Amino acid sequence: MTFFITTLAHALVPLALVVALLPAAASSAPTGGISGGRAVARHGGTLLMVGVGLILGALAALVAALQASETEISTLLHSVAFGVGALTLLALALSAGTRRLGAPLLTGVGLLLVGVLAARGVFEAWAWSMDRSLTATDVINTELIVNCAGLIVGAALVALLAAVTWRVALTAGRLAAGLALAVVLVAEVLTGSASALLGLLRLDMVTVTSGRISYVAKVTMLDPWVVYMDLALVGALVLVAFLRRPRVPAVPAAASSAERVAHRRHRARAVGHRQWRTAVAAVGALLLVTISYQDLYASLPPSLSPAEPVEMDAAGELRIPIDAVKDGTLHRYAYIASDGHRVRFFLINRYDPEHAYIGVVYDACMICGDDGYIQKGDEIICIACNVRIFRPTIGKAGGCNPIPLDHTVEDDTIVITRAALEKGARYFSEVVEVEATDPVTGETVINLKAPYQYDYGGRTYFFGSEDSYETFRADPEAYTGEDEARYLRIQGHQSTEG
Repeated sequence: MTFFITTLAHALVPLALVVALLPAAASSAPTGGISGGRAVARHGGTLLMVGVGLILGALAALVAALQASETEISTLLHSVAFGVGALTLLALALSAGTRRLGAPLLTGVGLLLVGVLAARGVFEAWAWSMDRSLTATDVINTELIVNCAGLIVGAALVALLAAVTWRVALTAGRLAAGLALAVVLVAEVLTGSASALLGLLRLDMVTVTSGRISYVAKVTMLDPWVVYMDLALVGALVLVAFLRRPRVPAVPAAASSAERVAHRRHRARAVGHRQWRTAVAAVGALLLVTISYQDLYASLPPSLSPAEPVEMDAAGELRIPIDAVKDGTLHRYAYIASDGHRVRFFLINRYDPEHAYIGVVYDACMICGDDGYIQKGDEIICIACNVRIFRPTIGKAGGCNPIPLDHTVEDDTIVITRAALEKGARYFSEVVEVEATDPVTGETVINLKAPYQYDYGGRTYFFGSEDSYETFRADPEAYTGEDEARYLRIQGHQSTEG
């Protein structure tokens, strides 16, 4: 639910602010007020442009889905938004100098920008969520209802934000509204130019240069934070409106009935302004909390539980009592191989404590790599592809199942040898700093600082000098001794017991 609310907020909050700020910024009155007839006409034109933009954005998404032309349409929309946004920014600057010519120009170009932002917003919301289905089934279920509710709530919050911010912007005044609108437009011009340039680069319509790539990368990094800046602007407008709030004069004890009526009118007006400010603050806070939760917490990838470091005994074996791992919880361990590879593996009871049958596996997938697995309830999940693993199958090779690890069972104890863990070291990419031995000279070197290294049989050997490195390369088998070749993912599953 929060995903869809956040997606709509990122896509449509800039539109909401332009709709809210444009009337006050284009007003001829310093307070931002608009006469009744002009207000009705302007609101009608704004709503019309929003409606047209939403329809065009939906049609653009449909065409992109049918013709696989997302990049082309996205580039077009961002290019148009960039151009119209720049014109609106120019019109805003002109309106600050000459209200007679600048205000009508700002109104006209601003309405065009409203339509463009509406179309782009709908298209972006579709593009960002097309990999996220409303439900995984073809029937009405709780997931579908909750996600549809998220779309409705998100759209309602954005519309409500536009409505209440418009009213507060009128109180804040033309100057405050104009400055806020200028900040919104600058952000939209920057992000629109970067997105348009990125699309042109993807379509090979402009030459790829380091400067263009750098510009796109830097602006794109700021793009997710634009909505937070927009909400901060809303908060600033609330503060300005509070400072400019109408004061209610004290009524004298001997005031006439007409003065008391005027006092009640002033008081009612002040209460109304306070209610508008409260509404803006409430809507903005709700959006901020929802977006922050989704962006900073809910959207984070799952993380692995800490792996308990292990060391071998004098016999080169690791012994783990079955009683310690038969509780149905994923027990993760880590062994540092001779060349520094951090080999993760885990043990889990496939059934229940009364019927202990322990699965012993590497924390890696033959298909997806070493992102690892997490446990959610009774499910074991591959982090890389989100596949749910049937727990009784853990320890069996195939598909996204964890890679089986050679082991034996002796007297209710799981026994894993150093050789078994060393053979699976290349399933993992993480390497930590360890002391290694130059196989030619016997010199002790640090693996991550050794000047030379050489891969042979799936193992990495480290050398303290070029001479020993070249000597090893000439005849590796003379120095590898009894080192067994390691498994590689490209070889596929290997036969194991368990």
